[in-house]
Amino acid sequence: MMITNDKKWLLVGAALIILALLKGAMLLWWESRQPIHQTAKSCQITQSGCPFGQGANLQLVGVGDNKTPFHIRATGVAPNTQQMTASFSMVDMDMGFNRFVLNKQADGTWLAENVHLPLCTQSRHDWLIQWQVDDQHFQAAFQTK
Repeated sequence: MMITNDKKWLLVGAALIILALLKGAMLLWWESRQPIHQTAKSCQITQSGCPFGQGANLQLVGVGDNKTPFHIRATGVAPNTQQMTASFSMVDMDMGFNRFVLNKQADGTWLAENVHLPLCTQSRHDWLIQWQVDDQHFQAAFQTK
């Protein structure tokens, strides 16, 4: 049986539609699996920091403009904590994969040094930081210059 050129294009079109539907379903599944972040309230993460958990505090140290490196420091973290990570985004704008690992220091603080914000091509300065402490998720908003 010979497949005509028109039928080939029809099959290609149908395959593309099926792939688009599959991609949409996978995206919806992925979004449904994303953790819900507890929003840290009434905090100044670039100044005194944001309280989280039971007596811990997360602070961005040395944040200037979007190009200046800075540090992420957490104090008062429970001693049995296994891992801490942080990433940055903007409201209604995904900034791609940019996860920073905080390392536990000898004095019990957690630190990520020489952190850079993702590149924003729209010259926005309204950021969200999301941080994860083991299986708990938190977020806070901040502004850059």
